[in-house]
Formats: sequence, structure tokens, C-alpha cells
Amino acid sequence: TAGISTLGGSTAIIYVTQKAGLFERYGLDVQIVYFGSGAIAASGLLSGEAKITLMSASSTLAAAIGGADVVQIGGLVHKLAYGLMVASPITNFQDLKGYSVGIAGFGGASDFAANYIIRKEGLVPGKDVLILSVGGQPERLSALSSGKVKAVLLEPPFTGRAEKLGFRRLVNFPSLDLEFQTMGLVTTRSNLKSDRKTYLDFLKAITEGIYFFKSHKKESTGILASILKTEDRDALEEMYLLYGRHLMPEVPYSSIKGMQNALELLALRNPKAKSKDPMDTVDDSLVKEMEGEGFITYLRKTYSLGEQK
Repeated sequence: TAGISTLGGSTAIIYVTQKAGLFERYGLDVQIVYFGSGAIAASGLLSGEAKITLMSASSTLAAAIGGADVVQIGGLVHKLAYGLMVASPITNFQDLKGYSVGIAGFGGASDFAANYIIRKEGLVPGKDVLILSVGGQPERLSALSSGKVKAVLLEPPFTGRAEKLGFRRLVNFPSLDLEFQTMGLVTTRSNLKSDRKTYLDFLKAITEGIYFFKSHKKESTGILASILKTEDRDALEEMYLLYGRHLMPEVPYSSIKGMQNALELLALRNPKAKSKDPMDTVDDSLVKEMEGEGFITYLRKTYSLGEQK
């Protein structure tokens, strides 16, 4: 069982991998569980409900600082894909003073993004702009539509949906020079030690899924449309180009700088984070093994990333 912390472009690769039959190719029978936030995904991992989860560095590091035996074995997305979507009468960032920004949950990637941008714009999180835990992306868009909040953080295709409903994109995070481990593959050290080959096979399947995604646009966008229940071609196109062209690495090493940025947010609330070394929560040995045995070379020969099928 594999858990995901959010439903969107950053986790869509697991569905593409599944629908393309790549888990089966490596002898795996993978069931996907949607948890809705990083904190809940971490709990699901630690309880044994999931054997591996796709979640942000913030959630992984928060669990590790709390004493959990978690380890990130691969990095899938190294930048934030969010758009800060706002409702009328917000026209600039200072207009958000006194209002709330909706995020998935505290301690995750959207929490980091909200804190980062509020501080960057010279305001104080929790004082000038409140941060409200709303839930998954559908719940956040609903909160914006109902007027519960004036701003939310969304990823494609929900950013495009929001724009079609008349909301504005005040901040486009992918354009910022900011590295963050938005999504990583996380398990426990005990799981990894007891069944290393299964995790290597899972990593191979996901990595081949990335190559399939990048080279098979038509099939991949069809899978995205199905899992996200949308036929909005513009939103799907935005999501595909963002993740397929820019955000997903060809070799899924963890982003140490992105992990460090996550730690800096955690340190604002938890002093223990200040002394934490992100390398303590990373084990890229499976990626190195996969690369060393020629698997990446095989994928580059098999999938023509310069061509769209």
C-alpha cells in the first residue's frame, strides 16, 4: 500500500505509473491510499497502513524531529508548484492583511509556502495574515468559492479551475528562485532494512513512470483527467507542461537544499529543528544503486524525451 498526502500534479506520477502497468512490470501490486495531508500520511506510514508515502519534506522532517523512524528514499518534485489564488477585493499582497490563507494542513508544503510568501512580502504570519488549515485541494477551492477565505494555495489543475471561476493568481511559485522538496518517497528505516529489494523495485517503477509521463503526453493527460475528474484541457495542459517539462527530475535524488528550506520553516515553531541535519532523514542509496546498474541509461534509450507520443 502506498499513501499520498495530496491529490494533484505532485502525486499524479503514482497513478500514471499504476495505469501504465509499470508496478506490475516490477512484480508489485500497489494499492493507493489518499490521506489528504502530510501529517495524516506520516501517521498512516508509522501505523503500517501504508508501506511508503508520497509527502513533502516538511511532513517527513516534522515526523523525524518527533522521533519517528522515517527516511526519504527519493525526491520527486524539487520546487513548489503552487499558485496563490485570491478572491476580490484582493489586488496586491498588502490587501491580504486581516484575511486568511487556506492551506492543506500545518507542517506541510502549503504551510511552508504560505509562511514563506507572507514573510517575503513583509507581513507577519498569524498576525497580519492568518493561516487556516482547510484540507485537500478540492476543499481549498471550495473554501475560496464560498468566501470562507480570501486566498488559498493550489496546484495545477486546480489553479486553472480557480481562474475559470474568476479568481486571480497573485503569486506563481514555480517562477520563484526557491528550492523545496515538495514531494518525496518516504518510508521507515525498518521497512527499508527488512525489504530493500521491494523498495528498489518501487523506485524503479516510479522512475520509469516519470519517463513514461514525460514522453507520452496523450496517455498521461488522459490518466490525469481520470484521476482528477476534470476535462478542462487548459488546466491539464498547464499541469502536464509544469511537471513533465520542469518539475520532475529524470533521476529522483533528494534535494538537500529543499530539505534545508523545510527545516527553516519548522524551526520557527520547533526549536529542535535548528539542530537537525537534513541528511539524517535522507537515504539516496537506492537511487545510486539504480543509476549504478545502468537503469537510468536504459530508460534514456527506451524513452525518447524529446518526442511526444
